[in-house]
Amino acid sequence: MVTKREQKDGRVINLPVYVSNHITDEMIRLFLETGKAMSVNAGRISEQVVLPYLETHFKCKGEVVDADGYDHLFKNGIKNEHKKLVITGTKTTAIAKRLGKNKEGKCNTISFHHPAQNAIYVINADTFYKHVSLNRDKYCNTYDVMFYRDMQLDGKGKRKESYTRDNTEMLLTYATKIEL
Repeated sequence: MVTKREQKDGRVINLPVYVSNHITDEMIRLFLETGKAMSVNAGRISEQVVLPYLETHFKCKGEVVDADGYDHLFKNGIKNEHKKLVITGTKTTAIAKRLGKNKEGKCNTISFHHPAQNAIYVINADTFYKHVSLNRDKYCNTYDVMFYRDMQLDGKGKRKESYTRDNTEMLLTYATKIEL
């Protein structure tokens, strides 16, 4: 059981932050006095920073909407669900958390920000659901999708028959890779 998480392999930057009215000026002042950097949700930031790349890919302006079933809405009607992949402790796989049947039929495309590849993979949602192998996360009653960190189908520790291999092959075959 993890009792304390510490941010590693990152840096401190200045960003404008939207703060709910539930957070008082006094709370902000007290936090700033600590001199510590605030950890933020990497998935939420990923949704924001990939938007210009997706706009170029779709050749259309879009916005972050955080709607039920998709994160980006483009002027041409495309609804894109976005996931930042988490690199696992084993360093072999990258996982998209909480992406299962709950998104099916709600988005047109799904994008994956793969930090180990410094790329975004964009796939048609219908194609994704036709070929994906979902791994049920019993702890939070959702599904996770795993890919290889190096996006190679062969190598040390890689089995010929596995969900991770199937999903990696699906992205390599059907998705568009956008280099960052």
